[in-house]
Amino acid sequence: MTQHPLRLLVVDDHPLITKGISSLLAGVAEVKVEAVAHSIAEAKEVLQKQGDTLHVALVDIRMQDGMGIDLVRYMSKHCPHIKAIALTMYDTEEYLRAMVQAGAVGYLLKNTTREELLQAIQAVQKGHFYFSQSTQDVIGQYILRQEKTSSVRSRTSTPTEGVHLTPREREILELVAQELTNVQIAEKLGLSPRTVHTHRRSLMQKLGVKNSAGLVRYAIERGLASSQKS
Repeated sequence: MTQHPLRLLVVDDHPLITKGISSLLAGVAEVKVEAVAHSIAEAKEVLQKQGDTLHVALVDIRMQDGMGIDLVRYMSKHCPHIKAIALTMYDTEEYLRAMVQAGAVGYLLKNTTREELLQAIQAVQKGHFYFSQSTQDVIGQYILRQEKTSSVRSRTSTPTEGVHLTPREREILELVAQELTNVQIAEKLGLSPRTVHTHRRSLMQKLGVKNSAGLVRYAIERGLASSQKS
């Protein structure tokens, strides 16, 4: 049975970039550049007309008419099924954190290879996060700083900005962030899969997220777990 390709939206205000990505992926059967947009406004028009048919969006951060961060936030609200990947020249913690908080599940630099671009697209479509190897130092420094901050705060207040997590919940959240299944977590902690499932559902309700990707995002944003490539 023939597998349909993943349909992409490429958002960048430089035609040279959109044409380059289209050419780069032209011979790849697994993906298809379905639409391109050279502004935030144009991207929103594409999403309104074709959003239901798209799977992944590659989004530049700084556009002439706005920020890709705002576009990703718009997509998270109106087209949550589309997986957003930042494709940018900026490797700063500020932008990386802002894109993840807006709803992006991937972050690549524009010097990425075709192989890594494909790996990222396929990973996020499967529900994973993907961060470019080039951003690993930025992520590591951010997590280390967050861990130090959390350590100081833990002596005077509860962690995670007012949301109290039990030691067991923190353990499970960290293992969920490592993309372990309920069965794997159960084996690691000596629990039953049903108990792990109950804890996972409880965490989603307590943290106000809808799925495991939300738990992973929460853990990464607060320095409770390191992001991992898949």
